[in-house]
Amino acid sequence: MPRGTSAMRLLLLLLFTALVTGGEAFAGPRVLVVTSERSGAHEETLGALRSALSPDISANDIEIVETRQLDNDMAAEARIIVTIGTQAAKAVGTRSPKQPVLNTLLPRDAYESLQATLPGQRSSAIFLDQPVQRQIALLAIALPDRATLALLTGPATEELARRLAYAARERQLRVNIEHVASNAEIYPALERLLAEPTMLLALPDSTVFNSYTIQNVLLTSYRNRSPLIGFSPAYVRAGALLALYSTPAQIARQAAEAVRSVLSGGGLPPPQSPREFEVATNPNVARSLGIELESGERIVARMRLRESQREAKP
Repeated sequence: MPRGTSAMRLLLLLLFTALVTGGEAFAGPRVLVVTSERSGAHEETLGALRSALSPDISANDIEIVETRQLDNDMAAEARIIVTIGTQAAKAVGTRSPKQPVLNTLLPRDAYESLQATLPGQRSSAIFLDQPVQRQIALLAIALPDRATLALLTGPATEELARRLAYAARERQLRVNIEHVASNAEIYPALERLLAEPTMLLALPDSTVFNSYTIQNVLLTSYRNRSPLIGFSPAYVRAGALLALYSTPAQIARQAAEAVRSVLSGGGLPPPQSPREFEVATNPNVARSLGIELESGERIVARMRLRESQREAKP
C-alpha cells in the first residue's frame, strides 16, 4: 500500500475520533457525582441533577458512586466532581483531586471548615442553608409584629448564630441566644429563651434539632406561644409555623449551571447560597397562636421582590 494512502487513512481515523469524542479523549466520565447516601434529599438531588444536565450531557458521561465506593482512579478520570452531602465532600477532599470540585447539600460552616483543612483545592459549593439576610427578611415579612428572636445553638452553629444575630439587630430585632453542648441542656435553655413570647429559629445543628428532640422543642415553643421557624418542609409538617428552604431541584439546577461552565472551558463559580427558595406555612398552627399569616407563595413573592430591589441598588 502506498505510504500516502496509509497516512491519509490515519489522518481520517484521527479526525473521526475527534468528532466522536467532541475533540477530547476521555477514558472515564466527564462528571463524577459522589453522594453520601442513596436516599432522601440526597437521592432527590441526584435525580434532579441528572435531569438538569440532560440533554446536553448524556447518562454515559455521568458516573455516580457512594463515598464507600470512591477510589482515586475514578476521581482522576473525571472533568469535574460533584459531591452531594457533607460526608461526600469530606471523602473527596481528603483525596486532594486536581479536578474542580463542586460541593452541594452541605451547610456553609461545614464547607468553610473543610476548606480550612484543605488549602489550595479547586472547589466551590452551593450551600444547603439560606443566607442570613434572607432568613431575617422572612421574619420581617411573615411576622412583622414580633420584635424578639430566639436562637438555640449547639457546637456546630455558634458562628451561624453570631451572623444571624448581627443581621437581626440591623433590623432592630432583639436577639436572645442560648448555647448548649448536649441534649440534657436543651430544655432548661428553651425555658430561658421562651420566658416571653418570641420567634424561635431552628438551626441546622444535630445536637439541638434532631429526630429525638424536635417534638419536645415544638411542644415547648407552642406552649410558650413562640412559633418555631424551621429549615425544611418536614418541620412544618411536624408543627412549625414556617420553613424557609430550597428544593433539591432548585439546588440541582444551580449546580448544573456550574458543571456546564466547567465543561465548556470556564471556571467554578464562587461558593454561594441557593438562589431559588420556597416557604412552607402551617395555617393550623397560625390560627392556634392567633397569628395572621400569608400564604407561602405570597411570602416568597415579597421576599424575591425585596431581594431584587436590593440587588438593583448601585
